[in-house]
Amino acid sequence: MTNPSEAISRLVDDLQGSDEFARAQAAFALGVLGEPAVQPLIDLLSSTKSEIRMRAAWALGVIGAPALPGLLDLAEGENQELRIEAIRVLGVVGEARALRQLLTALTDPSPRIAARSARALGKVGDPRAYHALITALQHPSPDVRYEACRALSDLQTPEAIDALLALAERDTESASWGASVAETAQRAVAELHNADQSLHQAEFDRVHRLLKEYGDQE
Repeated sequence: MTNPSEAISRLVDDLQGSDEFARAQAAFALGVLGEPAVQPLIDLLSSTKSEIRMRAAWALGVIGAPALPGLLDLAEGENQELRIEAIRVLGVVGEARALRQLLTALTDPSPRIAARSARALGKVGDPRAYHALITALQHPSPDVRYEACRALSDLQTPEAIDALLALAERDTESASWGASVAETAQRAVAELHNADQSLHQAEFDRVHRLLKEYGDQE
């Protein structure tokens, strides 16, 4: 019988190899193996190759909750690049237990960490992040404001519309990759309007169905 640690070592080697198919297969297999593969995958987040980091992050996202303790430790560490990778994966894992660390990271002096945290909070989708993200719309970095707009849209909280409209009217800056903050805020408003209308329509349909069922019983 194959030793699990030996199997994991081979898969980690495959994930770092040159064969694209073998890398994809290794990432999938490591994700399926679950908790025993967590630490080797976390170690790969420090790779200098973005492809390896991406595959490792994907596998950790598949593993989910068992990967959370190691990721939280990494998110609180000293190495900024590793913190950013860990925060990104926390967003993929989507565990509400990461909320405290992500909210703390949102206030980090590094705009890169704060922006990544805003994006992760949107992916986690916990409404308790709402007020922190509204505050982040005032952040001096346009990257953070951009990500806060996206995250508020992900939360699908219509109460954010007024704050987003105000930002769209006054913000003239763009994120470091060229995306307009104002346009992103406007897009978030449109998405929130659509989400709100969908909720109203769903409630209308529910009431209509109940009334029809009641009428059919008479």
